[in-house]
Amino acid sequence: MTLVGAILEKVKSNTSVNKKYYSPPPENVENIEVPLKKSHKKKICHSNRVRAKVDTSPLPLDTTRWYRHLTEFRSSVLRINNENMELLRAIKEAHFKSGKVDCRWEAYPERTLNHYNNRVHFYQRMNKANEDMHRRIMKSGPKVVTTADHRRDWAKNRRKIIEGAQAKFVLFPPVPQACLEDEAFAAPPGFKRPRVYITLRIRGWAVMGVLTAELFTDVCPNTCRLFVELMDGDGSGFGYVGTCFFRKVPGLYWSGGDVSHNNGFGCYAQCGRTVPIGAENFHFSHSMPGLLSMCVTKDNEMCGIFNITFKPLPQFDLHNVVFGRIVRPCRTYESISQLGSALSTWPVVEVSATRRQLENGWVCGAPNTRVLDIRRLHRKRHEQ
Repeated sequence: MTLVGAILEKVKSNTSVNKKYYSPPPENVENIEVPLKKSHKKKICHSNRVRAKVDTSPLPLDTTRWYRHLTEFRSSVLRINNENMELLRAIKEAHFKSGKVDCRWEAYPERTLNHYNNRVHFYQRMNKANEDMHRRIMKSGPKVVTTADHRRDWAKNRRKIIEGAQAKFVLFPPVPQACLEDEAFAAPPGFKRPRVYITLRIRGWAVMGVLTAELFTDVCPNTCRLFVELMDGDGSGFGYVGTCFFRKVPGLYWSGGDVSHNNGFGCYAQCGRTVPIGAENFHFSHSMPGLLSMCVTKDNEMCGIFNITFKPLPQFDLHNVVFGRIVRPCRTYESISQLGSALSTWPVVEVSATRRQLENGWVCGAPNTRVLDIRRLHRKRHEQ
């Protein structure tokens, strides 16, 4: 009987059932029979006190096995990388020397044929590039003025020179006449309309220029009187000097003259006047550029806000009263006609000075102090 069979029979016997071991019994070394060296057969111990010891603990973790082949793997990766780099360098070198790189070739051509094929391909590429360039030159138009255009311009200039030589000689050029597209705005015979001068500047920058305005005192005397009063300053702090154009639509019109709020929401009421100035006359239509018109509120009241038009605007008729015009040609008027944006207030264009001529001399406008006081008040509120 083997040792395993003896252990199983012992377990099935009553002696093994009666004895309870809370831990594996110790091995008795004295009762174990050691086989003799002369005999090659192993003797089996049949002692009842011997018990087998079973080791169920896991094998110890050997972390050195992880790094056992790391050095060889790294050296193989570096070797493969170096081989790839050498191969890539050889391909680039062959490409730069106008050679052919084709891994499908089984047999390389002779050196003389290789050089001949490279030259043939080079000539073919050059011919194709020349054909493309010739096609582009033939399709594109000339970037310089042709001789026919020069001859045509010279014929026009020659004709003008001959006509000017045949005309009368004028030592001093004539005074330019004012542009007046609509004859309805011309002054009546024998009546001289007054003119005022408005100086414009950009806030924080230099002066832009001067606008010369002619007032229609023969048609709108009360509106012109209100405009002149605000130009000079009414004595209580209201005036056009220091106010800005709060609405600038390029190519259409500019709006300004709000002496109370300086943003288009104010309305000026004259001191000592119990009845406001109403819409005096809608005789003139906005039929030409360069007109001065004053806004009329819903209550039929003139509030001092005026417009400068840059084109005919019939939609302003019966809403604004035309009381003057800008004397043209005027460089300042032409420069401001394309300035500004309907969605932005920048740049801020202000009325820096106003003046008009009387018999005794010039009258200059007083600066507006009410708008400055409002600015200081808003600044103090933001600081608090």
